[in-house]
Amino acid sequence: MAILVVDSNEPGRLSKSRQLAALGYRVHAAASAASAIAMIAAYPIELAVVDVRLPDMAGLQLCRLIKRQNVGLLVLQTSATLPAPVDLTNLEDAADAYLAEPIEPVQFVGTVRTLLRLRDAEQHRELLIRELSHRVKNSLAIVQSLVSFTRRSVASLDEFEALLISRVHAMARAHDILMQTAGEGASLASIIEAVVGPFGRDRFLLRGPNVWLAPNPAVRFGLAMHELATNASKYGALRADGGQVEVHWTTDTTLNPRSLNLSWTEIGGPQVARPREGGLGATLVGTLLAPDTESATRFDYLPSGLKFCAGLALSDRIKLS
Repeated sequence: MAILVVDSNEPGRLSKSRQLAALGYRVHAAASAASAIAMIAAYPIELAVVDVRLPDMAGLQLCRLIKRQNVGLLVLQTSATLPAPVDLTNLEDAADAYLAEPIEPVQFVGTVRTLLRLRDAEQHRELLIRELSHRVKNSLAIVQSLVSFTRRSVASLDEFEALLISRVHAMARAHDILMQTAGEGASLASIIEAVVGPFGRDRFLLRGPNVWLAPNPAVRFGLAMHELATNASKYGALRADGGQVEVHWTTDTTLNPRSLNLSWTEIGGPQVARPREGGLGATLVGTLLAPDTESATRFDYLPSGLKFCAGLALSDRIKLS
């Protein structure tokens, strides 16, 4: 982090520079406004400490020039005497903070640190807002897809409402898991457990290593697992009293790209048959997982029950934890 000290008084300039350098900051020094402007153009300055008295330009004028030409650069104005008729309103327009000299070292250093912390907090807030906007747009896109797929797979308005609500609830359960980690992602096992819970957790056997999913893949994956569970409750293993579902995932780090192989195997249910026209549920599952799959998803309608397989590429969005 680079700080510029602008002061025509050499003892004052050296004193401020030494105090900041002792804290580990990279410090540049200038004795005039012209030198300060040149240094700001040459170096990634994040904070300028500007004295009000300079030989070639008033310090307040320099502050305004810096703020106008360098968005985000902080300015701390210092002055031994406040020149009339400058008032506090003008100071606030020019600089981010003001200190009257003589300045105690603790006060000087504390003000610099406070300004930088506030700047970091503001940048973090802006980052969170951008991330929130991105996630909201993704969520709305998923909901739009759910509405479209649901409308095409039902015969009545009541059925549409019930199915859409169940899918949105599954999406909400995945988001609940993400909120437990402040939206930083979630484990594959926790996402599966959250969405299959309403179907009877004891009827699912989950096996696999610890895998972390970024927020967007986590939500899509949760919806895909919910879709498979819903299908199993209507037509497959969960329809029978003794039916079970085995969800197994393994990773292969010897391949390039490295892969996550997942299988959903239904056991103990009625004999299943391939649905006509491919099945809208299967299409939805494939669509949800498409952004992260390295190969096409596969549905095998075996006499013993449905088996679903997917190969996903390990990346910074899906990785071993």
